Amino acid sequence: MRGTTIAGRYRLEEALGSGGMGEVWRAEDLHDGHDVALKIITLGEGDTVRESAFRREAGVAAHLSHPHVVCVRDHGAADFGGRRALFLAMDLVDGPPLNALITGQLPLTDTLTWTAQISRALHAAHQAGIVHRDVKPSNILINHGSAMLCDFGIARLTHITSHHTLTVTGAAIGTPAYMSPEQARGDTDLGAPSDMYSLGCLIHELLTGAAPFTGSGWQLLHQHVHDTPVRPSALRPEVPHELDRLVLELLDKDPTARPTAAETLKRLSQLRTELAALPTVAAHRVLPAPTALDTPAGPRRSARPRVSALWAGTVTGAAIAGELAWTTPMPGPWPLALGALAGLLLTAFRPYNDLQEARAGELRITTAGLFSMLLITFGASVGLFAAHPSMWWAALLTAVLGGPTLVICSTAVRRIVQHVLRRSVPHADLAATAGALHTAALLLAANRAGFAVPATLTVCLALWPATALITAVLTSSKVRESIAEQPSAAAGNVSRRVVRATTAVGRP
Repeated sequence: MRGTTIAGRYRLEEALGSGGMGEVWRAEDLHDGHDVALKIITLGEGDTVRESAFRREAGVAAHLSHPHVVCVRDHGAADFGGRRALFLAMDLVDGPPLNALITGQLPLTDTLTWTAQISRALHAAHQAGIVHRDVKPSNILINHGSAMLCDFGIARLTHITSHHTLTVTGAAIGTPAYMSPEQARGDTDLGAPSDMYSLGCLIHELLTGAAPFTGSGWQLLHQHVHDTPVRPSALRPEVPHELDRLVLELLDKDPTARPTAAETLKRLSQLRTELAALPTVAAHRVLPAPTALDTPAGPRRSARPRVSALWAGTVTGAAIAGELAWTTPMPGPWPLALGALAGLLLTAFRPYNDLQEARAGELRITTAGLFSMLLITFGASVGLFAAHPSMWWAALLTAVLGGPTLVICSTAVRRIVQHVLRRSVPHADLAATAGALHTAALLLAANRAGFAVPATLTVCLALWPATALITAVLTSSKVRESIAEQPSAAAGNVSRRVVRATTAVGRP
């Protein structure tokens, strides 16, 4: 294979890689005397689909000439090893693909520089009516510190229709970890917002070391369509608030809500400029000494989840104490004690919830939620056995099946809160746990009042999501108030950003 000449012009020198769209070789251009990257696709008998895909790539690339897009010099068909083959000659970029550099969290300066350059390339493509449809780290080459977008192998011109297509209804084309929700559903009318969602996945990975959703196959596609991503600052506290918000906007499920490439470029460039200026400011100005609130000490977590958990625990504990005091003949201290226990459950396990979020990339149930479900199951089985010893079998069945059943129900309620109120996964799970504790308290009150078990369970199934939704509304308003109290342009906030940015710049 090495030494073979393609189309009488390109002599193969070294294999650079291979994939679903063919092989890539370093080849010498015998006409111009320099090396190129030559993509080769060997066709089988009647292989019209791959040929159509290749010709689409060549046609798309011919429409683009941009500093951050790998330039296509030539394309055509030739004999290769006795078989018909198609070739695409591109500028040779000696730098590594971006995925080879992602061994963890990348410095903020590199992240902002490279993603701004890719945004510029996507803006040019979208202006020309081109949707890339496979923006991912392996399709970005880093050449002397500059990012270049390549491989429009599955892109298409949005204003040109064709009899040949790589996408059919219900079939998803692309790379699952970076697919937009509409792409994961197999939509055929993908537009520029799909590329922006993929860019959001890319920025998330560069900042945190992991894509926003993990898994494989249909599970991963389901997460893109239905699950809320973890905000980067939850995994890396020094991420600036504006960059955090930009990533979440790019990952919005609604394509019309995502920023355009031009808007993204403007915001990334502004953040990059501010970050580049911060060390100079720090060198020529005397800044206030950083306090414990200013300096990101190790695995410190965001204050926002703590505020939400504390407020949810306070509201839930007070409400449950009132419910039990009003509906049951319990002695005075008992409603207060049970309410305090419920509030404590929602706040005591908050540090472990952040760890779970960082490791999993998604949050099915918090530590507080799991412990609460097990505690409710234990209380129900013990109470049933104490009240009706002859029904020991029912108490045993409750102990065995109650926990998994409640976890499943909690996940369902969490999804209701998540989709109805558009809350984050941790916040929705917190509200679902609070709703479960409310429901357990009301179930206890109904049992004391002598209500029939079937009717009580039916009412509780409706009360659980209702109380969860109410909790989510109340806690989110408190969080917004706490965030609003933080001055966005005050000197103290500037100092915090300097400390964080300097830490990020100094990180290897």
